[in-house]
Amino acid sequence: MKVLYAFGGIPPYYDATLRTLARKGVDISVVIPRGKGLSLGQNVKLIDDAPSCYKVIQAEERKAILGKPYFPRLPAILVEERPDIVVMGWPYFLQFFFQPALRKAVKATNTKLVIREIPFRVPPYGAVRTFFKKHRFFDEEMRLLNEQPLFLFRQWVLTRIRWYCYRRADGALAYATVGKKIMPTYGIAADKVFVTYNANDTDELFAIKQQLTEAGTLQKRNPHRVIHVGRLVKWKRVDLLMDAFAKVLPRFPEAELVIIGDGPELEPLKHQADDLNLTGKVLFTGAIYDYKQTATHLASSAVYALAGMGGLSINDAMTFGLPVICSVCDGTERDLVIDGKSGFFFKENDADDLATKLTILFEEPERAVKMGEAAWKVIRDKVNLDTVSERYIHAFRKIVSGSRMVPVVPSDEVASTSSLGISTDEQKSVRPLNLKRSEPLQAPSSNEQPMGNERDH
Repeated sequence: MKVLYAFGGIPPYYDATLRTLARKGVDISVVIPRGKGLSLGQNVKLIDDAPSCYKVIQAEERKAILGKPYFPRLPAILVEERPDIVVMGWPYFLQFFFQPALRKAVKATNTKLVIREIPFRVPPYGAVRTFFKKHRFFDEEMRLLNEQPLFLFRQWVLTRIRWYCYRRADGALAYATVGKKIMPTYGIAADKVFVTYNANDTDELFAIKQQLTEAGTLQKRNPHRVIHVGRLVKWKRVDLLMDAFAKVLPRFPEAELVIIGDGPELEPLKHQADDLNLTGKVLFTGAIYDYKQTATHLASSAVYALAGMGGLSINDAMTFGLPVICSVCDGTERDLVIDGKSGFFFKENDADDLATKLTILFEEPERAVKMGEAAWKVIRDKVNLDTVSERYIHAFRKIVSGSRMVPVVPSDEVASTSSLGISTDEQKSVRPLNLKRSEPLQAPSSNEQPMGNERDH
């Protein structure tokens, strides 16, 4: 089975997944941008060396309408590689809408189109206004996007494009079970949506954990040490975690906060620590990309806290038996953290509630240990490199064995992307797609009602 991926770069965690798939017999090729991808956030770590077990194809990346990146040469690459499946992550699958040549290449090579996303901050189809009225939409700098001019119009356009792409996809891969609710509202059959979850290199992490166990490190935890790992950007809300930590410190003067990561917020956070009189109580380690070093810090801590956006750091903490305190992250937290059993959810942006949850675990270290054991079992039994790769392989086999999804259509008029404001230059490289009523942009039928809004997003 040959699978071609197209996305903005290869972070270490997904390199581990690709290597595992290759080891299990999947022929993997990956299309990535030359240089830094246009879709990547600040300080995102990518792999340094080209892997030997799968093929990497570097291609020119450009911006299309709405500022979303795409690969102009992807149709030619598809014809050259002739994969069984092409997996396109957000926002690259939008290219299927904007580029007729890609649709022709998919059809000519009989390639199955698969969309891959969490989905994160994606409204159910037909519920743009109500969804974003209830859910505030921030970027990494915590700028509120909901209030920007034409925000709702842009989101409405994106939902219509998503609807077009999903209805023609042969399958969809979701990082979180919430995808099983949201994706079908865009016209794809529910049995074509596969939840894969997401995992770091748990093979390496399990080996490191065994080493630390044998060395007795896991038995030397500070019961009042809380740790956070991640890029230091505003939407991680490390500032909120420090506010909460300052509230519990008078009651637990021996408490410590370890912050692993680097980014534009490092210096402001250090100033905040000084203002809160946390000098000597907060350790800023900087960025650590060595698993063993990070594991040593996790193994000596008692609680993991993620006050804002994130995801995979939860997996790492649970691997080392830490209970997790988090709120609204990227949607995957709802598949990992069981409230009151393997961690706690606190009220979004509420430092007092976060402090309350920290206090509970600091007051009851035995409970924290028990919750950490439950957290470890989730990783050991449900969300690890082996189980996640098997979910991918199961999905690939089902998709390849299925028939191509052809939308049911009535016939009639035309609307083009020129009405959405594509420039002349853009039309040369991304030709507008004529949508006949045989391919309507309309709301789901009555048996595909949008789901209700959920707090996960």
